Amino acid sequence: MSKIYFDTTPIIYFLDDEKPFSDKMLAFICNHQNEDDFYLTSTITDAEYLVFPYRMESDEKVKAYETFLKDFYFQIIEPNRAITKTAAKLRAKYKGLKGMDAIHIATSIYYNCDIFLTNDAQLKQVSEANILLVDDM
Repeated sequence: MSKIYFDTTPIIYFLDDEKPFSDKMLAFICNHQNEDDFYLTSTITDAEYLVFPYRMESDEKVKAYETFLKDFYFQIIEPNRAITKTAAKLRAKYKGLKGMDAIHIATSIYYNCDIFLTNDAQLKQVSEANILLVDDM
């Protein structure tokens, strides 16, 4: 069983069909969609992804996002204190690590995820997680 944590950016690529990344995301999802793979993300993704659809008053984009999460059986994690404390430790250790990124990574660590999927190359410095960049797929 593989637990795969999705950062917000790969979800944006997929839903907004941003080429060439959306093609890579489609291939990744097709290759990791079976009963042995398990997708997770955080409620932080809501706060990051939904800004543009809300600003544009696009109910269609909001619905597409919700449908994507539901159709691919994402577990949506609400950060707890153990996660936020781990995020603080990560930010103390890795200078320049942003708060939201630290919470995403700390969530993946807390849930023992096998892969942290992102396209933020700066996050590769975090040795506590197995960071996979969309660029590298």
